[in-house]
Amino acid sequence: MKELFSFSSRFSFQEGENEFAEVLSQYKENRISYFDLTASNPTQAGFQYPTEAIRHSFHTADLIAYHPDPQGNLDARKKIAGYYRSKGLKIDPEDLFLTSSSSEAYSYLFKLFCDPGDSILIPAPGYPLFEFLSVMEGLQAIPYFTKKENAWKIKEADLKPQDLTKAKLLLVVSPNNPTGAIFGESDFASLKDTFNHYNLPIVIDEVFSDYVYGEESHKTILDSEIPVISVNGLSKILGLPGMKLSWILLSGPPDWKQKAKEYLELISDTYLSVNTPVQNVLSDLLQWKNLIQSQILKRIQRNLVFLRQTLTDPKLSSKVRCDFPSSGWYCVLESGAFFPEEKVSLRLLKEGKVYVHPGEMFGFPEEKNSGRIVLSLLTETETFESGIQKIVSFSSDNFS
Repeated sequence: MKELFSFSSRFSFQEGENEFAEVLSQYKENRISYFDLTASNPTQAGFQYPTEAIRHSFHTADLIAYHPDPQGNLDARKKIAGYYRSKGLKIDPEDLFLTSSSSEAYSYLFKLFCDPGDSILIPAPGYPLFEFLSVMEGLQAIPYFTKKENAWKIKEADLKPQDLTKAKLLLVVSPNNPTGAIFGESDFASLKDTFNHYNLPIVIDEVFSDYVYGEESHKTILDSEIPVISVNGLSKILGLPGMKLSWILLSGPPDWKQKAKEYLELISDTYLSVNTPVQNVLSDLLQWKNLIQSQILKRIQRNLVFLRQTLTDPKLSSKVRCDFPSSGWYCVLESGAFFPEEKVSLRLLKEGKVYVHPGEMFGFPEEKNSGRIVLSLLTETETFESGIQKIVSFSSDNFS
């Protein structure tokens, strides 16, 4: 007999609220304060936004007239092309498809390239979102493991031939979340023959590309010989995740690109998800890019300065290590005191009232008697400094 009111097998991994969520719920219910070092929402991180100016833009814009375009409003796409032009890159607005979020962009791309049951290659360490998105599309996510000795950059040795053979797509995050590793033009060139041999399209998530503060630079990669697709959006560029506007930028062989556009247009026309108002005010929003980004970059650098100063203490430097990032807005601490990662992270939350992410959540490799925790550099400085001091005290007390 058929199961009564059954649900999709997509949710077979869901086992209810984990212990972290339970503790956080208790803290919220009982109004217990804690140091949240996982903050990822800029609008809740104490930055100053030009609220009145943005409100005025929506007040004066046409919010009613609707002229649907599967690729997104042409004027909005031209403004995005202008964003790339400011970075020295000339792109055709016709190579852009607007989506409501980067997650939706991936949903479109998975539909474009894959059938249910197909495999895609995702980075590890990397943000766990890809695993959930692949499950929702009925795909198998196969991690490729980058290495610390290579500064977490993808190398050919990280890609197994058997995985390359069956994969329909390879995903790269540059700058990587959480390592900050940048996939540069030389990195792409070193792997291009491999991608070409396996007929493997590359999707590059570059949402953190405006947050590069080291010697290495970031450049959007375009190619005319193999498909290279970039994903970006306002969530990180403007620190405005609620504005819900992202995009897909296509590059590749002309014939392939034309066919990809036809299929993407069909996918997008099925949903037409991008709202008109945010497209109509995009020009106004982008003018605040430098104001918003400068605050975020100052926060990141201020927190990194404090972290460097703290970890230079000779008594601590041998216990807690950090490969200080040069891009993105996360950092990773490593110590024997953080092993095993999930148990230690839970202890930090319960005993020290400090909330961090265990490294295993991001797919870091297991190392005997050594663990990692991941922190957000977006955290308000006072909270960040207090949280770090708590972590330092914990490490000193628990290091063996």
